[in-house]
Amino acid sequence: MKKLSLVALVVLALLLAPSRARAEDAPRATFALIVGSNQSVDTNLAPLRYADDDAARYLDLFRLLGARTYLLTRLDDNTKRLHPQAAAEATDPKKTSWDAAVAQLADDVKKAAERGVETTVYFVYAGHGNVQNGQGYITLEDLRLSGNDLAATFAKVPATRIHVIADACASYFLAYSRGPGGERRALEGSFGIAPALAADARIGLLLSTSSARESHEWDAFQSGVFSHEVRSGLYGAADADGDGQVSYREIAAFVARANQSIPNERYRPDLHARAPKGGDMLLDLRRANGRRIEIDGKHAGHYFLEDARGVRIADVHNAAGQTLTLVRPAPNGRAYLRRVDDDNELVIESRPDVVSVADLVVAAPRVASRGAAHESFNAIFTLPFDKDVVAAYPVVECAETTPMPAYVDKTQLSPRASWRTPAGVVMGVFGAAFVASGVYLSINTANQYERGLQENSQGTIQTWNRDIRDKERIAAAFYVGGGLTLVASAAILFWPSREIKKVPKAVQAVRASALPGGAYFGLGGSF
Repeated sequence: MKKLSLVALVVLALLLAPSRARAEDAPRATFALIVGSNQSVDTNLAPLRYADDDAARYLDLFRLLGARTYLLTRLDDNTKRLHPQAAAEATDPKKTSWDAAVAQLADDVKKAAERGVETTVYFVYAGHGNVQNGQGYITLEDLRLSGNDLAATFAKVPATRIHVIADACASYFLAYSRGPGGERRALEGSFGIAPALAADARIGLLLSTSSARESHEWDAFQSGVFSHEVRSGLYGAADADGDGQVSYREIAAFVARANQSIPNERYRPDLHARAPKGGDMLLDLRRANGRRIEIDGKHAGHYFLEDARGVRIADVHNAAGQTLTLVRPAPNGRAYLRRVDDDNELVIESRPDVVSVADLVVAAPRVASRGAAHESFNAIFTLPFDKDVVAAYPVVECAETTPMPAYVDKTQLSPRASWRTPAGVVMGVFGAAFVASGVYLSINTANQYERGLQENSQGTIQTWNRDIRDKERIAAAFYVGGGLTLVASAAILFWPSREIKKVPKAVQAVRASALPGGAYFGLGGSF
């Protein structure tokens, strides 16, 4: 019996192996539309420093994975020197370039789909975000793009799946509207339906700052903090189960774990992750793992990978006993893996393609980095990451909504005070009554005057004249009082709300919905 069972298992394995190979080798095409904009069309927002660097580094990653790339960013001189490929490809982050890139992307995806190829599109954004009238938008140098604008754009792209990765203030509200007082609108029910970007089943979302706080950059990364963490995970640091794929749950747990030990909540990026319908995979690294760095469990620790130009590519911190694999950057010379605990560097030569930390040569560090917010951000990645962290990552049904603060800047108006509408209506009624009383007295006075002309008695005429003058004065008072009351009523009802220039503290919350058919991960906090 045991022999028969063994034979059956062998036969089953042989039958399943070709199907798995066919699934992995099925024709696929990957496209990446990457936008990094330091400047915003909202002129009151201060320019960013590293959105162009983030865009260039995402370009390096997706080209390494074989994607067809479209890059919109304005590189500064230093970034041009560090990323010559990005300098060659980049167009300005403006409306004309956006329209051209989207048209080219749609055409390329359509041609691939017509050949029966499975197509995956990544839209990556680093820059400014804001909220207006409860809806989020991201900005180019001369254009605002709301969640509904992006949904209309992606509707023209016939891709199998679309992954949206956004590092911007308030980017959560690209996909979900906000109710009165800054409350997140429920996806169903009396608050209405979520915007089209969240409703498209093909689209997966990986968004920063779900509680409407600011996004952060750090000089040590020379990058946005959230963008660097996501890229680190996509290079393989978030692949906790070692299957060569990074899932939405893995990347969410990875980013949350990376920031868990930051003592000041102000510096902790928030995250919203929701997979497309029918699959939890965010990125498949298996075709790029031919060139890789292996960090076995005996050498576990916090490392960061730099290339020969000094560009910090990825951070990783595997737990003891957890083997982790990183995709290697393009072979443009040496790379360096710095171990944070002892500040030693491991030199990685361009060959061989597969290297193990156990075999690398230790060298003295080339430079000691210090930067803005160093003491807080230096706590990033201090906790180890493994599959147990992913398993423990909270997954609960999103049954309620958490009140959120109104995220506004100088262009955003505060919610209308609750007393204004009833007060305005009451004053309007009184104003109308005053005016009506004045009209009544004016008509009555005119009739009395006509009757007085028919009287012959001089005494009666004098008495009526005094009475008419008194009524005219009272009517005038009613007119003035009624007019002023109506003006005040109109001001209360229709005068714009005052501008708010400060962002109130957010309510801390954690919520999620189940994977893989679609998931929400929100780590709330306050800034």
